[in-house]
Amino acid sequence: MVYIIFLCLTIPMLLMLPLLENRSRCIVGFMLLGTVTALSAYEINTIAFPLSGLDSRSFSEKIPPMVEELLKALPVLCYALLLDDSRGRVLPIAMAVGVGFAVLENTVLLVEYLDGVTLAWAVARGFSASLMHGLCTVNIGTGICYVKKQKKLFYTGTFGLLSIAITMHALFNLLIQSSYDLIGMIMPLVLYALLYILQRGKRLKLPFLSY
Repeated sequence: MVYIIFLCLTIPMLLMLPLLENRSRCIVGFMLLGTVTALSAYEINTIAFPLSGLDSRSFSEKIPPMVEELLKALPVLCYALLLDDSRGRVLPIAMAVGVGFAVLENTVLLVEYLDGVTLAWAVARGFSASLMHGLCTVNIGTGICYVKKQKKLFYTGTFGLLSIAITMHALFNLLIQSSYDLIGMIMPLVLYALLYILQRGKRLKLPFLSY
């Protein structure tokens, strides 16, 4: 079923690519890569779950954050290291990878639990888990633009960026499955608002946001 959903989502997007301009083609292309990482993560998590010996809750808090953030980071790191490390280019494609991942993941969950999903579930999912996927990848995209230029910090800096993304993801999974689920749902929105303020401040060249 996952492969059927993957093909239904990606084939129309793939056919649209030749008709788009360069920047739009790049964004849609990285959304497609995001769906590929989601499919890859699904397969790896499916294999790892019975081997881990963990229950479903403990597994979701420990293994998927590592697997998913490492896979999502690969396209962003390759783009920034090999093609273009400007923040204006890297951040949108980083968000596109995370959104593409979330689109496939949400669709699979919708089909698997069709009888139990509601409009409220869709809204909550869109503003929490989906947004978190994008923000974790944006964190890596934002940092790599700086770390790439710092040769002494490159390897430790890249490891640190991955660690932050994995920790954010694991913390979200931990909160959303606990009695503090509301905090987990609000956390991505707060982080997104901070990102927007920082981006807005840089466009306006506010001195306290410059670095």
